[in-house]
Amino acid sequence: MNWGKKIAIVYLSFVGFMGFLVWKCLQQDDIHLVSQDYYQKELAYQDNIDQMNNTNQLSTQLKFDYVSESKTVKLDFPKESIGSTGKINFYRPADARKDFSLNLDIANTESQSIPVANLDRGLWVVKVSWNKDGKGYYKEEKMTL
Repeated sequence: MNWGKKIAIVYLSFVGFMGFLVWKCLQQDDIHLVSQDYYQKELAYQDNIDQMNNTNQLSTQLKFDYVSESKTVKLDFPKESIGSTGKINFYRPADARKDFSLNLDIANTESQSIPVANLDRGLWVVKVSWNKDGKGYYKEEKMTL
């Protein structure tokens, strides 16, 4: 076998390998964007920064605690947050199909427990946003369940 045939074999092997990689990539179905409207959210990120600054000015900070015995996430809000409305988002970086959100109930109490027994183990980002008297607050924290 001369050197021309060896070069042709190497070239065809490379092309075949690249074709296999392209085919394999096209077979994946678990590729998700972080959000379908990520561009609009990126443009409005300054609002999140302002809300984080409002949160930092509170007398005490929002505390996240995972209670493994009862499999709940406990949120302890500052006293001045009682009577506010808001939303909590559980974001799963590994699989966007498992993300979900709940409405906050901090009308009468400064703590709320959320059952998480049915959630997959691993990394979750908990994003909490709430409003009181027209002023917005935001905090997020990474949790490993």
